[in-house]
Parts: sequence; C-alpha cells; structure tokens
Amino acid sequence: MTVPRAVKSWNDVAIRHLLDRTSCPVCGIALPDSPCRKCGAELVGAAAAELWSTSGAAAAALIRRQEALVRVAHPSRATKTEDSAVPTSAPIPQRMPAQFGKSAATPNISRSSATVQSVLAVAGAGLFAISAIVFTFFNPDIRDHALRSVIVSLVTLLFLGASWLLARRQLQFSAEAVGGLGMVFVALDVYAFSELAPTGVSPWVFAATGTLVSGGVMVVMATLARIRGWLWISLAALTLVPAMLGYAGATTLSATLGHLGVAFVALALIATIPGLARRIDARLVSERVTLATIQILATGIVLAQIGFIEFTSTTQYWLTITAVLTAVAVLALLTTRQLAKIFWSAVTGAAAMAAAVSLPFALDLGAHVADEWYQAVAPGAGAAALLVLQALAPRAHALDRRAFLGGVLAVAGVSVLVPVLSAVLIGAVTVLTSLTGSDGGATGFMPPHGFLAVVLGLCAMAAGLGAFSIISRHRDGARMDASPKLAAWTGSIAIWLAALAGLAFACQPVMPLWSRIAIALGLAVAASVALVAVPRIGNAALKMRLPLVLGTHFAVLLATVCSLVDDVVTVWAGIAIVATLAAIARTVPTRARFLHVGAGYAYALFVFGVALDLLGIGTIALLCLTTSLGSIGAIAATFLRRVAAPAWYAILVVTSVPFLIGVAQVLFERSGWTALSTALIFLLALTLFNTRRAGLGLVLRAIAAGLLVPSLAVVVICLGAQVLLGSASPVTLPIVAVIVAVVLPSTGLIRSMLGKQGIGTRDAAAARIAIEASTLLTAAIAVALALVRVAAGLPTTFIVLLVLGLGAAATSLWAQRRYGWWVAAASFTGALWCLWAIAGIGVLEPYLLPPSLAAATVGLILTARGSRAVSLYAAGLVVAVAPILVIVTVSGSGTAALAPWRGYGLIAGSWLLLGLGMLLGRGASARAEYLRVLQRPTLGVAIAAGAAGAIQGARFGLGADPILAGGVPLVLLSLAIGLAGALPAALGARAILRIAPQGSRLSRTRWLYAPTAVYVAVATWPSIERDWFTIWMMWSLMLAYLLAVVVIAWRLRNRPSSLPPVWFVFAIAFLTAIVAWSPRELRVEWFSLPLGFFLIAAGAVVLTGARADAARQQPDSGSRQDGTVTGWPAGWYGSWPLLAPGVVTLLVASVAATFTDPQTWRAILVIVIALVAILSGSSLKLAAPFLIGIVVLPLENVLVFLVQIGRGIESMPWWITLAVVGAVLLIIAVTYERRSGEENSITDRLRDLR
Repeated sequence: MTVPRAVKSWNDVAIRHLLDRTSCPVCGIALPDSPCRKCGAELVGAAAAELWSTSGAAAAALIRRQEALVRVAHPSRATKTEDSAVPTSAPIPQRMPAQFGKSAATPNISRSSATVQSVLAVAGAGLFAISAIVFTFFNPDIRDHALRSVIVSLVTLLFLGASWLLARRQLQFSAEAVGGLGMVFVALDVYAFSELAPTGVSPWVFAATGTLVSGGVMVVMATLARIRGWLWISLAALTLVPAMLGYAGATTLSATLGHLGVAFVALALIATIPGLARRIDARLVSERVTLATIQILATGIVLAQIGFIEFTSTTQYWLTITAVLTAVAVLALLTTRQLAKIFWSAVTGAAAMAAAVSLPFALDLGAHVADEWYQAVAPGAGAAALLVLQALAPRAHALDRRAFLGGVLAVAGVSVLVPVLSAVLIGAVTVLTSLTGSDGGATGFMPPHGFLAVVLGLCAMAAGLGAFSIISRHRDGARMDASPKLAAWTGSIAIWLAALAGLAFACQPVMPLWSRIAIALGLAVAASVALVAVPRIGNAALKMRLPLVLGTHFAVLLATVCSLVDDVVTVWAGIAIVATLAAIARTVPTRARFLHVGAGYAYALFVFGVALDLLGIGTIALLCLTTSLGSIGAIAATFLRRVAAPAWYAILVVTSVPFLIGVAQVLFERSGWTALSTALIFLLALTLFNTRRAGLGLVLRAIAAGLLVPSLAVVVICLGAQVLLGSASPVTLPIVAVIVAVVLPSTGLIRSMLGKQGIGTRDAAAARIAIEASTLLTAAIAVALALVRVAAGLPTTFIVLLVLGLGAAATSLWAQRRYGWWVAAASFTGALWCLWAIAGIGVLEPYLLPPSLAAATVGLILTARGSRAVSLYAAGLVVAVAPILVIVTVSGSGTAALAPWRGYGLIAGSWLLLGLGMLLGRGASARAEYLRVLQRPTLGVAIAAGAAGAIQGARFGLGADPILAGGVPLVLLSLAIGLAGALPAALGARAILRIAPQGSRLSRTRWLYAPTAVYVAVATWPSIERDWFTIWMMWSLMLAYLLAVVVIAWRLRNRPSSLPPVWFVFAIAFLTAIVAWSPRELRVEWFSLPLGFFLIAAGAVVLTGARADAARQQPDSGSRQDGTVTGWPAGWYGSWPLLAPGVVTLLVASVAATFTDPQTWRAILVIVIALVAILSGSSLKLAAPFLIGIVVLPLENVLVFLVQIGRGIESMPWWITLAVVGAVLLIIAVTYERRSGEENSITDRLRDLR
C-alpha cells in the first residue's frame, strides 16, 4: 500500500516502539530483566499487564488509521491491508509475557530507511554476479568468445527476469538489487556487441548503437515494472551515447563535440523527467541529480579538451575555441531554466566572456612577431565585452544576474592576469637587477614595445572596470542586479590596476636611472598631494584610497631600491627619498606615521653610512660611528618633549639595529670603535633607566635596565682586546664575572635608589628583574666564552664559575633571592667538573652522582626537618638515574668493560630504591611522618630504574653487549634480565597504590603497572631470530599478553582495576606479534586470528554482561556515554566500540595479505569470516560485525581481481565460494523481505542494530 512519506515514517516508528518487547518502555534501555536496572521500573504484575495491553491496542489503532489514510489518499488504487489481530485485553500475568508480540503482527509496510535485508540483498546479488563473471571470464575451460557472450546474455536475462518477478510480488528492494546487477550484465552485453564491429568501423559506433537501443528499451521496461534502478541507469547510459559517437571520430575535436552533445542530451532528458515521474509514481530526484551531474562533468571535460583540439592554423584553432565556448554559453543559458540557476548563470557569463577574450587571438599576431601585444589586446577585448554583457544582462530573464556578472568579472580578471603578472615581474626584475648593482632594469625581460603593451593592457582593463563601476552606480544599477558594493569593488580594482600601470611605467628600461627615480618619486608625491589636497579623494572609502596609498609607498620603495645601484646616486637621492617619506606620511592616519619616522630615520642613518664609505672609512668604524650617531640622536629625542612617544619609540628601535649588529660582531672582532659605540648605548640605556618622560613605560625601562650590564661587559671585552697584547680572555672574563658578582647582590639597593628618584614601585621592580635577568644572561655568556675560547681554558673557567658561585650565594644572603642558591649550586658544580676535567677523569658517574646525590641528601634532610623539599629530593634521584639510563641505552658500559656493569648496577639500584621506599614508609614518629612524603618519588624512580632490565635485555638481543649464554637460548636470557627489572617496577607500583590516599587520582590511575608490561616485551623483542624455539616463545609471549587483555576486561565487568588499559596491553601484544612474524616462518593468520579473537572476547565480555554503569544510554544510540579510551571496554555500549576493533583486527591482515601473498584458502577464509560476521550481526542485532562484513566482501573481491585470478588464486573454488555465499545472502534477504511483518525479523532497520 502507498502512504504519504511523512505519515508513514512516524507511523512506523510509533508502531515499532509500542510493540517493542526488548526494551524498557520508561527509559528505553535494553531489558533482559525486571525490574529495569536503570530506572527501576517494575514490569511485572497488574500495572505492567495494563501497560502492555494498552500499547497493543494503540498499535492496532495506528494500523487501522494507516489503512484509512491509504483509502483517503488514493481512492481508486486503495487496497485492503491484512487484518491484524491485536488483543485489546489480556489476563493479568504475574510476570511480563516473554513473547507478547506474537499476538500482534507488525504492520507489513515498506521501510523508509535502509534495512538489514536490503543490505543483504545487495551483497548477495553482488557476490552472485561476481561469481558469474569469474566463471565466464576467468574460467580456463571457457575460451570461446561466442560461448562467453551467450553465457553473459543468459545471466542478463536471468537477472532481469528475476527482478521483474520480484517486483511483481512487491519485493521492491530485492527487485532493485537484482535489477541493478542485471543492468551490469546489460553493459557487458553491449560491450560484447561492440566487439562485433567489422574492420574499418569503430567499436564505439556499435557501442553507441547498443547503448541507445538497450537504454531505450530499459526505460520503457522500467516505467512498466516501476523499477527505479533500471530507469536511473538507462537515462545515464542514453546521455553518454553522443560521447561514444565522438570517440568513434578518433580526434580531439570529435570527442569534444561528443561531450558537448552529452551535455545537450542531458538537458533534453532532464526535460522528460516530470513525465516519467508521473508514469512511475515517484519524484525521480536522484535521476534528475544524476543527469545534472553528468551535464556538469561533460561541460567540464569540454572546457578541459578545447586546449588540445587539432588545428592547421592558429586562426582556425582560436575560432574553433571561440565557437565551442559560445556553444557552452548557449547551453548554460538554456539550462538556467531547469535547475542550478545560479551555477549555470555564472557559467553563462564566464563562457561568454571567455569567447570574447579568445576571439582576438585569431588575429595571429605571432606571425607578425608581435606576440607581446596580446597583453594589450586581450584585456581590451575583455573590457569591451564586459560593458557589452553588462548591457545585455537585463534582457535574459532566466539568468541570475548577480551570478552572471560574477562569471563575467571572473574571466575578465583572468584576461588581465598576464599583464598583471608581467607588471609584477617587471618590477621584481627591476628590483633584483638594482640590488645586484646594475642600472639596466628589466632590459632583457621583453622587447621594448612589450613594456608599453603591459601598461596599455592594464590601463584598458582599468578603464573598462571603471566604466562598469560608473554605469552600475548611475544607470539603473538595480535593474541589472549590480549592487553598490559590486560597483565599489570594481572601481577599487580599476584604481589598483591604474596604480600598477603607473609603477610599471616607472620601470621602463629605455629611460635613464635618474628619470626612473624621478618618475617614481613624482608619482608618489602627486598621489599624496591628491589624497591630501582633494577632499573628494581624501574622503573616499578606504577601498578607493588604499590603492593610491599603497602605490605611493611602493613607488618610494622602487625609487629607493633603484638608487642603490650607485653610491653617489644613493646619497643625493636619499635626500629626496626622505623628503618624499615626509610627504607620503600625510596620507596615513596620525597614529601610523611613526612608521614613516622610523623608516626615514633608518634611511638617513644608512645614507650617512654610505657617505662615510665614500670617504674611505673602514667597515667597523663606519658601523660604530653610525651607531654612535643613532645613539646621540636617540638621547636627544629622549630629552626633546615635542617628539611624540610613537616616533620616539621608532627612533629607539632603529638605533638598536646597528647596536645589535655591533654586538654580534664582537664575537668575531673586538676593537676600540666597538667600545665607543657600546659605551654610548650604555649612556642611552642609563638615560632611559633614570629618566621620567612621557611614553617611558614599564617595558621600555625594563629593556633599558636589561642593557646596562651586557653593554658594560661588551665595553670591558672590547677595551681589553684593544689594550692587552694577545688574548684578553683570561683577564676580561674574570672581570665580567666580578661585575656580575657585584651587581647581583646590589639589585635591592638599585631598586631603592629608583624609588627615591620618584619612579613607581612597579617600574622599579620590573627594572630590578630585568637587571637580574640580563646579569644572569651575561654570566652564562661569560661561562660559555670561557669554555669555548681556547686561550681561556679550564683554569679560567674554574675562576669564573667560582666567582659567579660566590656572587650567587651573596645574592641569596643579602638580596634575599632564593634562586641564588640554585645558581651557586650550578656554579660550584661546574667548578668541580672543571677540577675533574683538569685531573683527566672521563667516566660519567663521578660528574653526575656527587651533585645529584648531594641534592637528594639535602632534600632528605630538609624534609626530615619539616621543610618542603620533595621536589629537590626527587630531582636529585631523577638526575642520578635518568642520564645513566640514556648512556646504557646508547653505549652500554663501554667497549673496554668486561661485563655490563652499568645495566646491572641500575637494576641493583632499582631494588635498593625499592627497599628505601619501603623503609621510608615505616615508623610513627613525627620525623617518620615527614619522611613518608618521600616514599612515592623514591618508588617512582625505582620503577624508572627498572627500565635498565629492558634496555640490557634488548642490548643482549641486538648483540651490542657480549654475554656468555652457556647453551641457554638468548630469548630466555633476555626474558630473565627483563623480568629482573620488571619485578621491582611491579612491586613499586603495588606499593604506590597501597599508600595512595583513597579516592585520589593516584589511587585511580591504571598506568603504574604499564612499565612492567613494557619492560618484559622490550627486553625480549630484539632476541628474535630464525629459530623455531625463539619464534614459538615469542608467540607464547603474545598469547600471554592477549590472555592478560581478556583478564583485564573481565575484571572491569564488576569493579575498577589498577591494571594497565586494555588497548595498551593489546598494543604490546600486537607489536610482539609483529616481532614473532618478522622471520616470516609463520603466516600472518597465526597472529591475526588470535589477536582478533581475543580482542573480540574482551569486548564481548562487557557486551554480554557489563556493569550497570556501562549502559547508560539508549540501545539505539550505539555510541559511548561516559566511556573513555583508557577505560575500554568498561563504560562503553554497543557493538561498534566493543566488537569493531576485534573484527577489524581479525580481517585486516588477511585482506592485506590477499594482495601481497595471494592464496586461495586465504581468500576463502576471508569470505567465510565475513559471512559469519554478517549472519551473526544480523541475528544478534550487532551493527559492527554486520557492516564490517558487508564492507569486507567487495574489498576482498577487488583485491582478488587485482592479483589476477588464476595466478595466485584458483578460479574454480573461488567462483563456487562466491556463488554459495551470494546465494545464501540473497535467499535470506528475499525470504525475510516476504516476512517483513513478523516481529523481531531480520528486516529491522540498520539504526536498530547495536
């Protein structure tokens, strides 16, 4: 029966929920028991019986209402539905009836969404069709072409006839599935017919004929049988007939015309859709969309092919392109009356404009050696066409005029793209040649008339866009749907193009250098005067003024770069450039003019440096004198209150640049000139540090304070290099250290002094912090120089570190800065290392253990006295263990060692730390309570030290360290050493969990045992080799991890667990499987099947009997509610999160191996597993195995065809398997579609699967 779609949808949902016996009617959760485990509803007794009775009566009433709707909607075609015997009353049971639904049949109505049986029908029909293809084309016993054609024809008739019969029996979806496969075989018949083409006739002609005939016949058959699949495929096939005829021509032009014909045929067939829709009683939306898509694709192919059309002359080529583009424009114009009006309107405009722009190329200017003039002609044609199309747009009423003009403007922009790029390249080449010292500009870039063509092309398009903007604004713009915004933007683009034309004109290489500079600066000044002096221009919108403003700046930049060609020109042109900068600064807002001040000040200093260079001043002196001049100017600007704060900031920033360059130069060469400039910078910083001025804020004062000590240190180093003979590092570096040692304890006095001068508390505090930070940085640089400079050596480094340590200690004592103790400890440690290095000690431990154990001891003592020193204690232990772990990993115990003493020592240290952690937890005194807080870091470091077992075992396996095996397999030795490190890690984790406060985050963590699991695996993996005992040991280790996966999942059913997350342990098992498989002695299924089965078991443990809080969501949601990745599988509901990982793991390796190592048994195994997954998913209402199995079936078939049946996979067992599986699925689908009215049938919707 036929019911309106909206009514049928909510009727179906309501009836299904009213008769649902598998979920709670109150909260909707899955209902295995009573009362409900979520909401507590009691579903037995008198009240429950009344609820079930009224639900059945309501469902029966909805069924009768649906039948009445059919009679009202279609009086002439209404048919009676089957009577549904729904009891309206029932005796009061003592418990909910288990099969209540058997007394009330679910209404036999077609589903509005995808169903399980529909998917089964498609999968079954597809597999059966593939088996037929395999039998026909890959069977070595069938080699005759005629016999193959007969078999394909018979299979075609079989599928089409079966589809017709299924449609007659109202099994619509099965009919559509089988009919779709029948159409595939119709295509094979057409292909076979095309091979009958005689010599001299293209097979495409026969293919087009066969497609035309079969498509027309199937359209008629589709309207009679009302099978949408036949109609959809037939219409698409009929559309492609012109393309086949075009391919028969064997030329690009014929193919282009064929694709153009496809677009026009699609246009015509779209017009027939309403009539076909009335005959087939459907809206045929998918057919309309398909034809529209084909039309769009065909049009796109036409546009892509026109560049490859064969031609005998350039004129013929461009005229052909123009004609094709005109045809596309006509097609798009006609299509706007049917669908996608906006899109096709844009295509109409773009194609029409493209035809107009391409037409001038038929002039064949290249034959007259005038190719460059295309850059003027094409934009000119585009500008003229723009105005013409703007005038014609209102006459085409079917057009969306905004989209039409958008397409026109887009192609117009493309027409001027080459001149724009050429202008940009001209400017870039001019700039680059000027930077290389040549004044020729872009002389070799193009012929002289080419530069003029670029300028004229830009001017032509600028004029066209400007006229378009004016017409749109003043001549009935509303009638053309040209908004004021579009007019404004086109006008702005016109100004941009005009500005670019002016810049390109200033780059004309035929003019001398001075004239180019004068033209650029003159254009900048003229535009600036217009912006400032003409109110209409100055008050225009920003988009109108912005091209002129940026154009003036680019013109000045161009003149600046061009003037760099010659130093003399740089000096005299620099004066004009600075003056021009002052003029163009008026074109920007006042708040942005500081940028021009900075640029002008910087360029003035640059010109001053060039002038000094002309006088023969050396580089270092030149740089230092420039810096000195900048510093003097900055000091003067600081005291001149009329200089605004932003401009003053710009001057300071510019002054800092040569100073920083001079500081960087100190690393390579030191002289008195550098000392002079740095001293002036020191005076500037001191001025800023002490002065109170408008704009002198906290940040600037802090920067100045931070420059004091570094600049003073640079002065000392440079003066030492100037005064002392030889290297001054042994003298200057200790002096710098003394400066640091004096300044650090004095920062408190400096802060007090600033406060007395009236400087705010915040500024004084920031200045103090800046001085301390820069002083510490200076100290670090001094130490680095002492280490790097050969002349300094370790004795100088020892003195520097000793002085710095004393200064840091004094800072802690006098300035009350706690960081001083840390700096002092680092300095004294460095001094100790210098003594060890002088003594020639080369082992790591003497350098590492004394300071780290000293820190841990100090932390232990401070903690015992009640201070908070846990971080110090923990840092000491970590520093004592972590670097040694790294050394053991990289180089072991050294090449000269007779035994791996470092690894053994770390394992012993892990046990010692474990014992110390246990000891710290004992006692009841106050001191014991203080020390108890050290238990967790001690045990944590013990766990980390246990990694030495894994590292040492891995080194044994890799052969990096020698070992006397004594006949014991290497894998067992590596496993033993890994366990030696894993056991203290496990005991430490257990102890941490025991002492963790109840309910704390540490007590809930599941990662403490993770290192134990990793250590054993990492120690064993490298021992793999081509030995069966080793391989099976590794396989057994994988199995042990997989058993742990199931055990963890089982424990999570009823209570939280401290064991590692399931995914983590499974990842270790997966990597172990890869390692065990790496010798390639066992096939991949030996590993993938256990991995998949155990992971499925872990998810099934929770799916079949999860905790109560693991199912806090509706049964049909199928997604997690409060589950986390770490907590998986607990807290998750549904087959997708619980079963999908296992099913994918079970199949993916074999599917991939089908391609890399094709075997017949493997392909059959994959198909069988997929079939089992589909059947189990459909019977148990599990979405994940069902849909994954459905996906694997075609994927496996594709891979089998890729590896070519008959080479790695035998065709006979393969097609028999596909035929059997396809027949089973198809029979199940058809059977259950006939029984779609029965309760709990396989036709449940896919969204009802869990």
